[in-house]
Order: sequence, then structure tokens, then C-alpha cells
Amino acid sequence: MRVQVLATALAGGALLAGCAGQPGAAALVDGREISTARLAAATDELTPLFPEVSAQEVLGVLVLEPFVREVAQDNGVGPSDEEARELLEGVAAQQLGEEAAAELELSETALAVGRYSLAASGLQEVADPEGAIADFQARVEDADIEINPRFGSFVDLGVVAPTAPEWVVPAGGLVADEGGEGSTDGSSPAPTP
Repeated sequence: MRVQVLATALAGGALLAGCAGQPGAAALVDGREISTARLAAATDELTPLFPEVSAQEVLGVLVLEPFVREVAQDNGVGPSDEEARELLEGVAAQQLGEEAAAELELSETALAVGRYSLAASGLQEVADPEGAIADFQARVEDADIEINPRFGSFVDLGVVAPTAPEWVVPAGGLVADEGGEGSTDGSSPAPTP
């Protein structure tokens, strides 16, 4: 029994350990690692500015930012770090007040979120926005993007939160189905025939 528990723990740990064999990776994008530490720090840093932000949303932006920035640069609307800083400082002033915004220190990761926002907005203003967006989508589709299952999966240009595997028993146990099978007291699942 103890060996089985240890084997199960090791198998579960392997699933959560990283993306494509990279311990600590939240995602790999064309071989470029976005670490779980970087994602956690970015999410913590951005939460005061965007109170409803999730780790999946931040990770999605970090995955897509290089592609949208490249397309924006190719179309003459690529944002600078200073423009990204001004955008985030403006959001901080609205959310936290002028004094707190003045003391705000922004990491490279936070600036990536600002650049993403400005680049995406800029693409709406170019001469051929549909062409620019199609170029962006093609670059993303051609990329090798792997998301650590702990954070979800990459679907439709975003990271979707993970779902529990079918074999995980929800809190409270199994609910009896219409046929009366299953356990309703939460103590253990009903035996299968």
C-alpha cells in the first residue's frame, strides 16, 4: 500500500513539475520559458492594478505579447517600454491614487503586459487591421506553445483554466445518478459492477 501511495505521489508530481520536462515552467513558447516564479510575481504585481486578473490571463498575455509586439512593430505601431510604463502608471493612479502610483516599481513582466495592451490597441488603428490581426494569428498558430497543465491549456489565443480529471472525486463525494447508483453520503464511491 505504501509503495502504491508513493508511486501515485511521484506520478502526480511529474504532471505538475513542469512543462515539457522543464521544472518550474508555466509555459514554453518556441523554446522560451515563462517560469512559474515569473508568472506568480507578475500576477502579484498586477493584481492591485487589475483586481480581477487571474494567473491564466497573465500567462496568456505573456505567451502572446512577443507576437503582437512584432506585428505592431512591423506595422509601425510598436509600443516602447516608456509608453507601457505610462499606461500602467495611469492605471495605478486610477486604482491606487497618485501617491501610490508614484512609488510603483514595474518589472519587465509588468511592462510586457503594458506593451501587449498598447500593441493590440495599435493594431486596430493600422491601415489594414484585419490583415495585421490575421498575421498575428498566423504567427501564434505557427508557434510551438506548451502550457503546464497546472495552469490550463492554450485555446483560442488564451489560456483556459484547468479542469479536474474525471477520476477526481469532488468535495462531498459522488452524487447518486438517476438510476440510484453511486454514493450520496460522500464516504466512498459505489462499487462498479
